[in-house]
Amino acid sequence: HQEELETRIDAVLKTIERFSNNEYYSHYLLSRINDAVLKSSQPEKTFLELKKRLQKRYPGSFSFIYWNDKGAQVKSLSDEISYSYIVKKTYLALKKASNLLGSWDEQHLNVTLGTIADLEKELKLLRNYLGKLLVTHQLRYPYMSGQLGRPLQTAPPGPKSRIWYRINKKFGFLCFINNHFIESKAGFFFSRALLKRQFPEFSCHLSKFPASEEFFPPARTEIVPKLILSLSRFENLGLNKYEEFEDVLVSCRPLNQSWRIVVHCPGNLIFSAENERNRFYGHAGKIIVPMLFLAFVWFKTRRNRFISIKIKLVVLFLYASGLPLLIMASIGLEYLEQKKQQLIYEEQARGINILYDIDNRFQLYLQDYSGVLRDIVADLNGRYGLRSIEPVIINNFRDRLLDEANPESIQIFNENGSLLVKDSDRTIFSDYTISSQLAVQMLKTANCQEPGQGLVAAANRVSVIAASGKKEIKYLGIGVHELYHFHEFLGIPEKHRNVAILQLFWRVEKMQRNFFEKYIRGYYTGRKKEYVGAYSAEEDLLSIDLKDSETIKSLGQQAINNQIFRKAKLQLSSGKYAAVGLRGLNMNKTALLFLVSLDSIEEALSELRMKMAALGVVFILLALAMFRFLARQFVEPVDEIEAAIRSIDSRNFSYRLEVDASHEFDELSKTFNDTLENLKELETARIVQENLFPEKEFTLNKFRLVAYSRAYSRIGGDYFDFFKISEKSLGIFVGDVSGHGIAAALIMAMAKSVFIFEKNNFVSNEHLINSLDHMLYLNRKTGTKEYMTGIFVSVDTENGKISLINRGHCMPVIVGKNGASLRQIKCGGLPLGYNVPEKNLAVEFRLEKDETLCLYTDGLVEAENDAGATLGYAGLNSFLQNAWAEDSKEYLEKLLKLHRNYAASQNDDQTVLLMNWEDIYGAG
Repeated sequence: HQEELETRIDAVLKTIERFSNNEYYSHYLLSRINDAVLKSSQPEKTFLELKKRLQKRYPGSFSFIYWNDKGAQVKSLSDEISYSYIVKKTYLALKKASNLLGSWDEQHLNVTLGTIADLEKELKLLRNYLGKLLVTHQLRYPYMSGQLGRPLQTAPPGPKSRIWYRINKKFGFLCFINNHFIESKAGFFFSRALLKRQFPEFSCHLSKFPASEEFFPPARTEIVPKLILSLSRFENLGLNKYEEFEDVLVSCRPLNQSWRIVVHCPGNLIFSAENERNRFYGHAGKIIVPMLFLAFVWFKTRRNRFISIKIKLVVLFLYASGLPLLIMASIGLEYLEQKKQQLIYEEQARGINILYDIDNRFQLYLQDYSGVLRDIVADLNGRYGLRSIEPVIINNFRDRLLDEANPESIQIFNENGSLLVKDSDRTIFSDYTISSQLAVQMLKTANCQEPGQGLVAAANRVSVIAASGKKEIKYLGIGVHELYHFHEFLGIPEKHRNVAILQLFWRVEKMQRNFFEKYIRGYYTGRKKEYVGAYSAEEDLLSIDLKDSETIKSLGQQAINNQIFRKAKLQLSSGKYAAVGLRGLNMNKTALLFLVSLDSIEEALSELRMKMAALGVVFILLALAMFRFLARQFVEPVDEIEAAIRSIDSRNFSYRLEVDASHEFDELSKTFNDTLENLKELETARIVQENLFPEKEFTLNKFRLVAYSRAYSRIGGDYFDFFKISEKSLGIFVGDVSGHGIAAALIMAMAKSVFIFEKNNFVSNEHLINSLDHMLYLNRKTGTKEYMTGIFVSVDTENGKISLINRGHCMPVIVGKNGASLRQIKCGGLPLGYNVPEKNLAVEFRLEKDETLCLYTDGLVEAENDAGATLGYAGLNSFLQNAWAEDSKEYLEKLLKLHRNYAASQNDDQTVLLMNWEDIYGAG
């Protein structure tokens, strides 16, 4: 109950945390519109309805531009109908961005921020329309996963401060979002309404940091002190999932740096008179019931024949070893659980130390990397001096830096601010004005002969950077870019004779991720089944050698929001893990993650378990010594029964038990022998039934038929048969008796007898079906309830013409070549046994070359997987397409393999027939 409560509290907090972010909430609303329109057969009508509903709910917050599948603006669906030229340009640019983002992957194999930066030329024209703050790499925000999906900011606060878009083959739309919606509490109110339906017992509030008596919405006066106390404990890093008071339970979580989420529920979810009473009765029952049971057994076992030897043995084990072992196990398990929690906490503490070490190593990495870059520049200056900027020399130098430093932007400016080399293809700059001004100012400062004059010139931040004697990779903010920057002078710096300045730029998150990938990930991973990872929220990229990336990304997001977090148990597809996360101090754009497999914790506990197990073995051995004389009374009979069971597995139904023991075993022996006799008869019935079926493969005039049938139990009610009507015609019948087992098998045998007579005196398809119908009808009149579905097919094997009568059976399916097409032959009637010959509605069609006709029983489509999901007709059709093969036997094998892989077990008789031509038949 407590674990369930903690799970519900966590779900409530996560819901509020997710939707209280209005950027995510707007993404959520617009994504739902996009998904609904994509699924709609009338996209424009659906879009109009959803747009009106959203704008009515949040007036003045959203305005739209809608394009059809040809890229033309639909003005009746658009709120912005002017500037048609710029709107067209906007569509083309966003479509190009959508095509690129559709290829985005975590390894950046297909698309990088550099390739997205190719859109910069198109976006320059659009900034006057979409917003001056539009940044190219943020175009992927609406496509990002999970809670990271959001609109991108394109303008200062106002009616069009953010945009959200989706372009696809069916339609496209762009939405302008008003800043007043982003600053509102719309998402919080939505989350409260959502939780009111899902968890009505919880109440939610927001509280500003630090804790005060003001809550939004206002809380009840009598619980405000308890909420404030809970917040105070939370801010002091309290480890409890919730704070317990007599009448209320309270839990908290940070929403951002300014706000905290507070949720509370009635205390009687845990504390109530009824719960306490039930808990007392439960503890009392654990003691009283076993004692009453033992007293009852002790009294009754004085009469030797009252109770069986098995119960006597169980009672003796309970007396001698069961109760002590239970007490030992209870104490031992409690100790092991405490030890496990201690080991998890120690591993998490070790993980935090590792993450802090990684974070500190990054700063050392920047210093070492700076030294490498300085050495490269010094080598150039030492060899060439003032000739360093000659075209051949400077281009070779550029290529070396691109290989060794891997910068996202490489710029070499002379004292006139001219760019001397081509920038990297992955450049993050669309305009070099700021960086060139930075370069010119630093060159002037560095070339100043008198330090005093240099310091006068260094009155601004740029010149202070240039005046620094030690060149290192440092943080630098330029516009919306957060970058690492390195600069060095080309020429003869020691004599203040510099002819150019080198500037290298890396995006902060890219440099941090590269550091982790190249120097850290392999070093820490793979030891003791532990993993370290790095999550970049800006790029929505995760680096870790584990699957379940979306789950681990959510941990990274928690670390970004909360600075640090712990999770004692995390379920992934590869197992269970303990996890900690840390937002870096030096790696400030990265969440560092540490996961250790709980298997390693279990291994650490194995020694303790072995000691406890050894002690348990000693007790068991003592008990066995006491009961040695009882062994002779049950070991030999049990061995006999086991041998009898093995004889059943080997189908040796002639085996008989001969047990000379207690009365109970003697009764069991007689019953078991009677069962073996019945099984022998069933085995004989199975063999007889199998002989009623024809061969599983048949060919007539290159028309080939392959079949498969398997009964649910030893005998079943599925039946198929075929015969030559003439030298060129083939008759095929498939039937399925309702139910399975002996009754169904007898009906099937009767159908076989009718079929034998009719095929030897064949008149027509209808006559054969009517004979079967009449036989089953007469049988049902005598009181049986079984009926039979059936389908009869006659095939002209020269031209492919087929006549088909279906009486309540599964619809046949025709599969085209390579599984490219699939169609059902829709026909039907009442099942056989209702004596309705007028329901024999024949359907005629032609089986073309390279097509395969499939007949089957409902046992195939009613199969269920481990999750309890039924395969259904759609699933079978999918298997028919995926298993397609030219050879019908191979086709059948592949189809059955797919079906076996899906079905957890067989729950009905199963039959399937496949028919096609071995070669092209002649046109007839």
